[in-house]
Amino acid sequence: KNKKTFLDNVLQGKNISYNNILDIDSALNCLVEFVEPTCIIVKHNNPCGVSSSKKILTAYKKAYASDQISAFGGIVALNRLVTANLARQISRNFFEIIIAKNFTNAALKIFNKKKKLIIIKSEKVLIDKKKDIKSINGGYIIQNKNLIKISLKNLNCVSNKKATKSMLEDLIFSLKVCKHVKSNSIVLAKNKQTVGIGAGQMSRV
Repeated sequence: KNKKTFLDNVLQGKNISYNNILDIDSALNCLVEFVEPTCIIVKHNNPCGVSSSKKILTAYKKAYASDQISAFGGIVALNRLVTANLARQISRNFFEIIIAKNFTNAALKIFNKKKKLIIIKSEKVLIDKKKDIKSINGGYIIQNKNLIKISLKNLNCVSNKKATKSMLEDLIFSLKVCKHVKSNSIVLAKNKQTVGIGAGQMSRV
């Protein structure tokens, strides 16, 4: 009830393209894994920088610092309110889309200076996709969406050396990101900040 798609919640910006829609969907699917303040920067359907922190401003700064080159022209997704201070930080760099739970009026005024920048409010956006569907020549292929929530319950220590609490937190954080990287995914993280994300590239090197 009262749930909308993200296309119903566009507050400003240029017309949304097919590729924009795929990136937005990828970002929202990954963002829903996290409860604490988290920022995900997506490029070509893959997260290129992710961070969780006690404050959303810190999460954004760390996500952007993860891979500034790949972040250029990408989309930023945040699971908290965007204030004027955060909006100023984001506006220093070139992004195509900003998605957040909500925006203060002061933040929207800052973003409004960039007329083409797409702003999407995700507060009541419905995320209910239970099937992954892809069109192919001659039809469609369908599979169940991976709805498993990653937590300590998914982990089973099989080594003699026990992981510390911070190691386990980083491992869970990494697995959440890894779940949303397309094919042969590798995620390196420290202190709930990605330091390297590898998707399925042609070269194994």
